[in-house]
Amino acid sequence: MSDQVYQENYTSLDGAIVINKSPGFTSTQYLEKVKTLINQKLRRLYKEQGRVGELIEKAGHTGTLDPNASGVLVIFLNNSTKLIPFINKNKSYVCEVIIGKETDTIDLSGNTLRELKIDRSEANEIIKKIETLLPEYIRKFSQHPPVYSSKKIQGKRLYEIASSINTALFKEKVDTVYINSIKIIDYYYFLEYHRIQLEIDCSQGTYVRSIIKDISDKINVPLTLSFLVRKNSNNFTLSQSLTIEELKNSSNITDYIIKQEEILNEFPFVVVNDRTVFKVRNGHSFISQNVIHIEKKGKYNDRNIFVVKDRRKENLAIAQSDNLINFKVKRVLKPY
Repeated sequence: MSDQVYQENYTSLDGAIVINKSPGFTSTQYLEKVKTLINQKLRRLYKEQGRVGELIEKAGHTGTLDPNASGVLVIFLNNSTKLIPFINKNKSYVCEVIIGKETDTIDLSGNTLRELKIDRSEANEIIKKIETLLPEYIRKFSQHPPVYSSKKIQGKRLYEIASSINTALFKEKVDTVYINSIKIIDYYYFLEYHRIQLEIDCSQGTYVRSIIKDISDKINVPLTLSFLVRKNSNNFTLSQSLTIEELKNSSNITDYIIKQEEILNEFPFVVVNDRTVFKVRNGHSFISQNVIHIEKKGKYNDRNIFVVKDRRKENLAIAQSDNLINFKVKRVLKPY
């Protein structure tokens, strides 16, 4: 087969696919489910069309969703898994909170610890208290994960050892997170409980259940998360996502893979001169004098990360610069 014919028949899977995860599965379980399904469809497609193409050998997601949560799960495929550390980690959620119910897991999967009968006037007062508290969370702060969560201690998930957890070790599990915005977007009465909906924009690692527990403690009213939907992850949105059913029914799965080049085009970038191309492709750092053009705008512009290009705008590497003077190559995309 000539090189030209081979290229015309070859399908690359480098890129990402945006999945709408259903409740009831861990993110890793869902990733494996998606990987298996895509490979089954690709084998069938390649056979029918007489094409040569990759299968998914590697896959990784850009942020865990709780088993009971749903929404955006971004899965990077094959060589594109190398991009995951450079994608910004901001998330956006919508959640429903039940007023007057408390469980040991802070959601409906757990055992009920406390319930209060709350009338409409009491509910209105509670909602006002919550609204008053919410601005306090728009900042950077330290947060403990929920005891029943997928966070690891000594190699084990917290939910696996929740009943016998080492309190001292758990207290050491603190992450620094930040919330950009948090607000009530709806409230109503449904199935014997007053409920509110919150919209939250936050950093990776933020546990919404921990926020709900903290609010509950401050106002001394039991609160429980009844559902959590991630509507945005790393600038990939729910409107871009596919359900498992849509994946199963798709006629050409490769149409839904966002190509690596398309993702890289959303980064800020620098263009280096010809003499610097060799250095960059060998993983060496460079300085601003080697740059002939810089573009600071892009979806992924919050971590001082730049794609390095040559004059033909071919992607050579990913570099980091905190001062726009010194650029450290973090990942070579086109090695010699």
